[in-house]
Amino acid sequence: DSTLSNLDVTPLVDMNLDQELVFRLREEVVQVDTAFTEEELRQIYESELPGARVLARHILLRIPVGATQAQEDSVRALAASLRNRILEGENFALLAGEFSQDPGSAPNGGSLGSFARGEMVPPFEEAAFALAVGEISPVVETTFGLHLILVDERIIPPIDENLDQFRLQLQNRRVMEAESTFVASVIESAEIEIIADGFETARQLASDPDIELTRRALNRTLVKFEGGTITVGDYRDWVQLRAMGIRHEIRTSSDEQMDGLMRNLARERLLVKKAIDQGIEFTQAHRDSLATAIREGVRTVVRQMGFGDLEVSDPGTIDSVANVAVMDFLHGAVVEGREVIPLGGVSIALRRQYDARIFDAGLERTVARITEMRAQLPLSPPVEQVPVPTEPTTPDTAGSTGGSRNP
Repeated sequence: DSTLSNLDVTPLVDMNLDQELVFRLREEVVQVDTAFTEEELRQIYESELPGARVLARHILLRIPVGATQAQEDSVRALAASLRNRILEGENFALLAGEFSQDPGSAPNGGSLGSFARGEMVPPFEEAAFALAVGEISPVVETTFGLHLILVDERIIPPIDENLDQFRLQLQNRRVMEAESTFVASVIESAEIEIIADGFETARQLASDPDIELTRRALNRTLVKFEGGTITVGDYRDWVQLRAMGIRHEIRTSSDEQMDGLMRNLARERLLVKKAIDQGIEFTQAHRDSLATAIREGVRTVVRQMGFGDLEVSDPGTIDSVANVAVMDFLHGAVVEGREVIPLGGVSIALRRQYDARIFDAGLERTVARITEMRAQLPLSPPVEQVPVPTEPTTPDTAGSTGGSRNP
């Protein structure tokens, strides 16, 4: 069946539609004024200084681990004394070279070079960017110790070169703030109640979403909120369609993290319900187009795996021909090191539709056997494969995280 019309992709379509409902809700309900005059932009720019860098020095005095109160007081007194000496005219760089306990900067007169926002730990960054050129900070405490900071130069990009980009940043920020306020109001009015007794069951289902449960167990409540609940059965449907990496995180999560997960699930459910109440809906044609896109992704994988052009002279031999093709592909994965193509939620849809199960004991023996075979045979370079695009994107949770430099 080249159209894959027999493949039931309804769970994947519904998952995508839920995401689209939330996006549409935010577009239609969250109304915010994103117009800024040039004067407003310049005022905000001068107060926030986006893209600015400072060229700074510091003196670091560490508080010893396990220090007594007297020892800590002694370090603080030294920091205050050094600050007074600098204010009275002594050279900051010379004092940094003599007293600073930062081996990276002390030999250079305490110089840290230039840095932008987000590159230092928050208390240090806040103090440095608040200083004028040539100004000495009060004693600043961070997890590294006590600091005295001197700003040698402030490097500020001209606003005229960044005006359009800055305007866009402010507009995005204003929209996000309005969306956060809206979502918070929806959640607050729902009076969400998390049933912590169900956390262990939730972890077990992340390990094995196909585990057999009684109807009573499936109907057990994990989350209550105004106008609805999330049951174990609801959660199992959700977790079955998640990637293995997310499921692994759930298996090893703390109770605090599980509480956060359940609140996020309740938020998703509440926002979808809010969208439906607002009359937001999708046509059958849109549903069909999503299903077609998912099936096209599967057809791409079928072709990549070499199953799209099987020659079958007799319809009665289709199973045997298919089995040979599957075994050839598995041989390539095991012996030649060819990558297995990730199907994402499609694999769950297929397993649901055809009642397929994976048995851990057999899987463990298979992995052990593969390990033995690969130890005996040379591997070819892995073949890069393209995953099937079946899982929805979630822009409101996407983003990057960055560490902080040690000043």
